[in-house]
Amino acid sequence: MVKKGGTVSTSSKCEGEMVLSAPSFKLSKTNYYICVINMEVYLDSHDLWQAIVEENVSEKKDRLALLAIFSIISGRDDDYA
Repeated sequence: MVKKGGTVSTSSKCEGEMVLSAPSFKLSKTNYYICVINMEVYLDSHDLWQAIVEENVSEKKDRLALLAIFSIISGRDDDYA
């Protein structure tokens, strides 16, 4: 997995290459519910929502979903700390 300028690229000989742009929203004190909805839509649009609701998903999809979740938390504004 390679991260370059807000884009995550993974490659595998079996599955080809998948490129995702990082979510454009950040979690703060006042936008939790909006973030929840945005994250579900983001993950579902990238075929990663099943990593949240199902147990048997590939490690690749699980890691990409986790990366997306961490990306809205890391670098958040100081008002959430």
